Amino acid sequence: MNVTIKALGDCAELAKSYAEQLANWHHNEWLHLNPGATLSTRLQRYNQSIKSNELPKIFVATVENELLGSVTLDKEDMDTRAYLTPWLASLFVKPENRKQGVASLLIEYVIQYAKQHDYKNIYLFTEDQTDYYQRRGWHFVESVEYRGAEVDLMCQRI
Repeated sequence: MNVTIKALGDCAELAKSYAEQLANWHHNEWLHLNPGATLSTRLQRYNQSIKSNELPKIFVATVENELLGSVTLDKEDMDTRAYLTPWLASLFVKPENRKQGVASLLIEYVIQYAKQHDYKNIYLFTEDQTDYYQRRGWHFVESVEYRGAEVDLMCQRI
């Protein structure tokens, strides 16, 4: 499988349709962590990111224009730890493309992007994938309750 990863804003005429699909996927996956969030607000934020060079930067994985997944490099992802930046956020691979290395490619892409932009650390939180990230060089920082969920805060030094 020849996966291409690039910024959502670099996807030309497909960017808006990708943004719609991502908004649906992400809304369904993480609504429990974002009570009160609406699909239209999420989509509006994604469409704004297409036009901006600032964080958040959404990166997509595709094969021949088929959207497989995405990841975001965001300035803030955990409002209780706003002093930490940037964050690997919203890593999602559609179910039929999981366990094929797509998530690993997206993670590595974000780390390289952060390194090129002179970040020294990158953070994430996860409800249930601590082992997965530790196998990829991430370090456990602490377990916390966040928006009603028990999550692990993690860091990667870059």
